[in-house]
Amino acid sequence: MPQEQKQNPLFVFPFFYDRIGGMNIPIADIYEFHRVRTACHIACMNYFAGLLGYHFPEHDNDKGIEPMRTGYAYKNYANYHPDYNLPDNYEELAKIAISTHHEHASHHVDFYNGDVSQIPDIHVIEMVADWASANFEQLYVLRDCPYNTVLEWFNAVMGNKNWTETQLNMIHTAMKTIEEKMDKDAVMKIWKPTLAISAL
Repeated sequence: MPQEQKQNPLFVFPFFYDRIGGMNIPIADIYEFHRVRTACHIACMNYFAGLLGYHFPEHDNDKGIEPMRTGYAYKNYANYHPDYNLPDNYEELAKIAISTHHEHASHHVDFYNGDVSQIPDIHVIEMVADWASANFEQLYVLRDCPYNTVLEWFNAVMGNKNWTETQLNMIHTAMKTIEEKMDKDAVMKIWKPTLAISAL
């Protein structure tokens, strides 16, 4: 008799339980929230990229496949629903999803094994637009961000890496351009679908 394979409990129990009990969320709703939120992030990132004269149609396209999809889906849902508490195994799944994405996506510094000086200019621009989208979401959508600008975040989190002078000039110029040209109301409209679905 063949040995029974151990199944991932995430797919055995297709419900997400909150910490106070009494309510469960079908995994299909978790996935749909992730799809909508990720689409808003990509649209926001490309809005900022557009201010710099670029467009990145393939950005984050791996977040719809495993192992990224499920980990990001539950993490994104929890970010917008603070009453819900992810069990440890879901937190671990999210960590795996995030690290896998960062290690395989060329717009993340982890892709370059610690040597950011090797990042091509086009991916530096995509990074800045990605950082700007994440900062805007945390600051104005989630209202939970210690950094008032993406430059503040960069200086605190990324400033000590081995960027070249050319890269730093590019990064600072791109951030300044985004800050000066951004229409906050227009960007908030990009995030309206996420806010609408998070209120359901």
